Amino acid sequence: MQPTLCALQQEWITLQNQYDSYEKFACVIKLVCISLVAVMLLLSASILLVVALIFVLWLQEGIWKTFQARIEVRLLSIEQVLSKQEETQHSNQLAMQFNSTWLNTRPRVLGLLKEYVTSALRPTVALHYILLIVIVIFANFGMFAGSI
Repeated sequence: MQPTLCALQQEWITLQNQYDSYEKFACVIKLVCISLVAVMLLLSASILLVVALIFVLWLQEGIWKTFQARIEVRLLSIEQVLSKQEETQHSNQLAMQFNSTWLNTRPRVLGLLKEYVTSALRPTVALHYILLIVIVIFANFGMFAGSI
């Protein structure tokens, strides 16, 4: 007979699944961006419009990854408690505090904006969008070079 999971273990499982789903949707944002950029290039859209779209989706992923990072902070906190055998007995008192913990440490507007930009500039996020901007610039340059 397996022992019952404590509330903190159940919270970890739920949050880990949520963390993983955020990663999947971050990939969806990237794929949508790539698809839209390709379509816009095929339709000869303005380079400014294409780059603006890239920046909007880049920022959106930055916001998305910021939410994911908040889950990561809670996951690491739970893992620290669960790694200490003697504290596991009291872990139910610490469980289900994700929103309360975040609210207690929530930054003001400028702090939130800083978190979003910091997340957007992480290499795993930024690389795709920077490459797309480079591709758009070269594609645009190629169009001009072909018309001369």
